[in-house]
Amino acid sequence: MNKEESVKKIIEFVGSQDNIHSVSHCFTRLRFKLLDRTKVHDEELTALPAVMGLYDRGGELQVILGNKVSEYYREAEKMLEGKTQGVVDEQLDDEQPKKKLSVIDTISDIASAIFIPIIGVLGGCGTLQGILALLVFLDVVDVTSGTYLVINAMGKGIFYFLPFFLAYTAANKFGGKPFISMAIAATILYPDILTTVTEGTTMTFAQLPLLLRDYSSTVFPIIVAAWVASLVEKQLRKVIPDILKMIFVPMFTIVIVVPLTLLVLGPVLTYAMDGVTYSINALYKVSPILTGTLVGGLWQLLVFMGISKAFISIFATEFATNGFSYFGAIVFFVAAMGQTGAVFAIAAKTKIKNIKSVTMGAGISGLFGITEPALFGINVPAKKPFVIGSVSAAIGGLITSLFGGKLYSLATGILGIPSLISPEKGIDQGFFATIIGSIVTFALAFVFTYKFGWNETNDEIYKTRL
Repeated sequence: MNKEESVKKIIEFVGSQDNIHSVSHCFTRLRFKLLDRTKVHDEELTALPAVMGLYDRGGELQVILGNKVSEYYREAEKMLEGKTQGVVDEQLDDEQPKKKLSVIDTISDIASAIFIPIIGVLGGCGTLQGILALLVFLDVVDVTSGTYLVINAMGKGIFYFLPFFLAYTAANKFGGKPFISMAIAATILYPDILTTVTEGTTMTFAQLPLLLRDYSSTVFPIIVAAWVASLVEKQLRKVIPDILKMIFVPMFTIVIVVPLTLLVLGPVLTYAMDGVTYSINALYKVSPILTGTLVGGLWQLLVFMGISKAFISIFATEFATNGFSYFGAIVFFVAAMGQTGAVFAIAAKTKIKNIKSVTMGAGISGLFGITEPALFGINVPAKKPFVIGSVSAAIGGLITSLFGGKLYSLATGILGIPSLISPEKGIDQGFFATIIGSIVTFALAFVFTYKFGWNETNDEIYKTRL
């Protein structure tokens, strides 16, 4: 069955096109928002050769397809015109499928919609920063050279101007016009405002004191501003005549939301996230052993539950505030190696050809930081490999945290290793702590899964399921 046929069957088994409100995708899953979940034929859907598993999360049905999900998504775009993520909806008040989400599901849904579209380029630029740090450490590139200047700008540019990117994706998520939110982002990043912040000049707006902050690289101020802008925009569209909407809806939205952002939203949210970062740093300093163990052991469970993306904003805030992330080294390197080591052990031990093929592919994906194929394809259904991988990651997280492992830019997997290099100190103890923690995690997961996590009974159970 080719990809086109597979997608046709998937659409049929989720209740046909009429039951699909929208579809998007992440690294390994097609994510369907459905009008009626009871119309889905779960057994038939799961039985499709391309489908590795299903996961329900707060009104969203996730169909796990593995690393080639983008190819399936392109087929879905041809069949579901107007329902695929990224199509701008001109009717801002269209009714959404009404499903009550939990707080965690709501946060995860918003974070996924905002960060997933740019996570690839964030990871690419983060890896580039790491490679540049390595080149500087090896004396291949001089920090005063034009080469350093350009490559450094390539790596850091998207992070400095992050509010622009988030303005676009957040507006799409909240139902506003992306370019209005981007105009708001342009205002809070305007050079004259940043100069005022740097110089510490006291200023007012309409006789109210401006608590100006540097909003470059920030996350929450522009996301909340985009949400408020979408609400304001919808109300303005109801009262402004059609002939005047094109100019006056954007103008009044910007005039209302920008002062609100600079006077209230921006300062409050920035101070709040400074508090979160301070709390993370304090927790790490109080007990790095406990912190590293919990983060390493529990992270892949959050990935499985589909809520890990809710924490991306915290990592981004750490990078903006500290210049590094304590947890990032554990989350994006150590934790992934637990499930990767476990799935490679299955590939090494199994005698069934199709199981070996699937697990080898999932293992290779895991080396690049993408663990969903391993989680959904075999580790979680088989239970023991998942538990062994998580316990191994807890031990690796302990080692990494205890000896000061840090991540300096958003990157993951073997290609992201240069992102563990300190821009100031080069390859230091923290770098080796993360590498050793990852190797220990992989080795423990591999050995114990090979000896205790897989046997001939598992071969018999899964030879017809994979």
